[in-house]
Amino acid sequence: MVTQCDEEIILPKLTDKEQEVATSHDNKLFALDLLNPDNLGYFSWISGLGIALQNVGENRLRCICMFDDPPAYLNLALIHASVSAVGGELEYGDFTVRKEWVPKDESEDSEAENKPEPSGMEVA
Repeated sequence: MVTQCDEEIILPKLTDKEQEVATSHDNKLFALDLLNPDNLGYFSWISGLGIALQNVGENRLRCICMFDDPPAYLNLALIHASVSAVGGELEYGDFTVRKEWVPKDESEDSEAENKPEPSGMEVA
């Protein structure tokens, strides 16, 4: 389900600790990899963060989709800080699709694990 949002995307202010994490060496390398000119046009859904980013060239990333959930907004703010720290730009706005985040029901997961897999024809 896609949430229709007329509200602009407002990123949370990072704490000093979060800013430190966002501008760490590893996260700067992550940002540089996303901004790599060889990745022009590539996009990826980063499931652990709840956002999808696309390399649109000229040292810019675009958030094309995200979960409409507070942790996803924080993750976008962290990536924004990482990208800015290496001289890049992160775009987000009206074009960013915001999806409702629906947690998986644990009972659905356990039912799926307990179902036997279909087998082929038995030969006597």
